[in-house]
Amino acid sequence: MTDEMSAVLAGLTPAVVPVDGADPELVAIGERYWALAGFHPELGTPVWCERTADIDTLGWGGPLYVVAAGGVRAVVDHTCPECGEQLSLTSRTALADLSKGETPVCVACTESLVDAVHALNDPNRKAKRDAARARAVQQQAIDTALATWQSAQLAVMKERYRLAFSETVPTASVREMVAALALLRYAPSATPISGIGTWLDPLHPAQSETVQLLGALVRGRLIRIHPTTSVTAMEWEPGTFQDALAAAGDDPESVHLNPQLTSQFFPLDARFYAPFGTSEGTGAQHLDAVLSARLAPERLTAGQHDDLLALTQELIAEEALRYFTSRLEDLNLPTVTDNHVERLREATYKVARHRPLGEIYNLMWRSTRAAAESAQKNPRAPRVNMSTHAVNQFETHAQRAVTEPTWPIKAFGEVAGCGPSALIRTLFYTVLDLNPLETSLPDIEQVLPEPAPEPPAPASETRPQPHMREEGDDEELPLLVRWLHTYPDSWDPDTVSQALEELARTAAGMEYDVEQRVVRRAVTHLQRLQACLSPVLDERQVALAVLAATDLLQHPVTGSNRHVNQPVGSVVRQHIGRAIFRSPEDLPEE
Repeated sequence: MTDEMSAVLAGLTPAVVPVDGADPELVAIGERYWALAGFHPELGTPVWCERTADIDTLGWGGPLYVVAAGGVRAVVDHTCPECGEQLSLTSRTALADLSKGETPVCVACTESLVDAVHALNDPNRKAKRDAARARAVQQQAIDTALATWQSAQLAVMKERYRLAFSETVPTASVREMVAALALLRYAPSATPISGIGTWLDPLHPAQSETVQLLGALVRGRLIRIHPTTSVTAMEWEPGTFQDALAAAGDDPESVHLNPQLTSQFFPLDARFYAPFGTSEGTGAQHLDAVLSARLAPERLTAGQHDDLLALTQELIAEEALRYFTSRLEDLNLPTVTDNHVERLREATYKVARHRPLGEIYNLMWRSTRAAAESAQKNPRAPRVNMSTHAVNQFETHAQRAVTEPTWPIKAFGEVAGCGPSALIRTLFYTVLDLNPLETSLPDIEQVLPEPAPEPPAPASETRPQPHMREEGDDEELPLLVRWLHTYPDSWDPDTVSQALEELARTAAGMEYDVEQRVVRRAVTHLQRLQACLSPVLDERQVALAVLAATDLLQHPVTGSNRHVNQPVGSVVRQHIGRAIFRSPEDLPEE
């Protein structure tokens, strides 16, 4: 580049002048847009400090040169060929043209640019832009609060459900032991057990029973909730971040970022582990070995034999009902209406007492096939009537199968798309070593060995009893708390949580709505106290604190005696006491 050319180009360096009254943001954008680094030494073209793609318009919208023109004017020592005034450049392209010897027109003479700048500064548009920017700032604050909320949830989960192991496997019913063993045997992984609601062959034939069983296993301490369980599988107070935000008047700065766990959870979405041995893997192995030994038929008592037979009947009947529902779906028939469900269940449970599952499958197949044929012969009839017809047919077949033991029914060997549940597989294959489709309840009764003798009464049934006090004695509650503290092995602290949950549902049988609300509000206070203390105290200390706090709840209610008022805390305490002590004679009267 010659010295003469350098002098010419030096005179093309624009002076950036802010527009009077322009928004400071537009001025700043314009200054960045017109920041010139110099000219190319060989080509003589302008070189800019920033690329246009790197300059943020901050929501002003429109082309960048229009936004820049709304804030500044870039003037050079040339005149506009149209108006004769000092030349103000319309864009970076105009400066490049000027460096090539062309003469562009100024901003004022470019009508389209003037109109675009006018639209840019329109007050209505500015108001919309400000509102959008305020919403963006609000949303960013909400997102930040939500991230903090989710982090707090994870911290609570990690603390509340930290891994803990013990050596002793608690006693449980036959139903719960079989369910726990089925979990261990048929879960894709036992470290941890997860995704139970997505199993192709379910844990229990009825999903509602699967939910109840998992809750019972957690309460019975055969399994524990794993700390990696998703926070969405738990019930929180407040229920969601949106609830907490609404309670704070939609102000993210005022949200109380301290979500608390309740005692409720969604079992099908939760993760579990066996809390025994020294790790998750050894815990599952230890629990499997203990349950397998306890469920050996020769070790079952007479009462456990009855429980096992009841479970067998339940599983046969529920598997059959599951198949019946599947058949209706395959045949494009509607589900059985509510007023006929109980009749179907009664017939199924009755025949499950006498016939094996494979034969009941046959009867249900016949019944649903007859319903499908009727639907084809009567296309105008409501299809729901065909499902009712299937129930009627099955009820007739079931009655004959029960009353005519010699009636031959070909047992189905398997049913496509409806494999046996994990529970029935565990019961028949593992515990009984029998075929679930070919073995009936009478067959099982015949092969069961003699019942084992009843074990000696556990220490909890011969524990010392708390000293009884007269009603209204001020020392009654302190003595009860001291007694429970002195004999920690004689009671289960989980019963306090269960008693509070039951009270929240039943309101202690209060007759009037007002008193029901008083009881539920008192329970809510105690549950919050329980959730607050659980991370820092052990479960027995928390239970004792909740029991002692009932004395602070003094709102009068009528209680069981409709003629005498008593504090709501006394009603709650009586209910907790009945839960802690297993028999009425063990319960200290208030």
